[in-house]
Amino acid sequence: MKEFTCIVCPNGCSLVYDETTHKVTGNRCPRGAKYAENEMTHPMRSLTSTVRTTLPEYPVISVRTSLEVPKGMIPEVMKEINKAVVNDYLPINSVVIKNVLSTGADIITTAPMAKGK
Repeated sequence: MKEFTCIVCPNGCSLVYDETTHKVTGNRCPRGAKYAENEMTHPMRSLTSTVRTTLPEYPVISVRTSLEVPKGMIPEVMKEINKAVVNDYLPINSVVIKNVLSTGADIITTAPMAKGK
C-alpha cells in the first residue's frame, strides 16, 4: 500500500494505492484515482528554477518548464538549465531551452526583462 495526498484539486484527498490490486481508495473524484495511478506508473513534475544572464540588471531570470517532465529526469534537466545563459532582454514566456532533453517541454521565462531596470 502506498499513500498519497492528492494535489489535483483543493480537496486534498488522502489516497491509498494498493500495489497488488492496482486500486485507489480515498478519492472523492476520478481525478484523484488518475493522479495516484500516474504517481505509481509515470510520475511527472513541473520544474521551476533560475538561469544566469550576462545582463547587469538581471543576474538571473526565473524560468519554468512549459510542460511537466518525468520526475526521474529532473536532475538531468537541472544540469541543462544550469548550463544555459541568457544574453538578451526577453519578454515573459520566452523560450530559453527548446525541447529540453527531448521531453517536449521548453524552459521558458516567468518574468519580463526590461532594459534599464
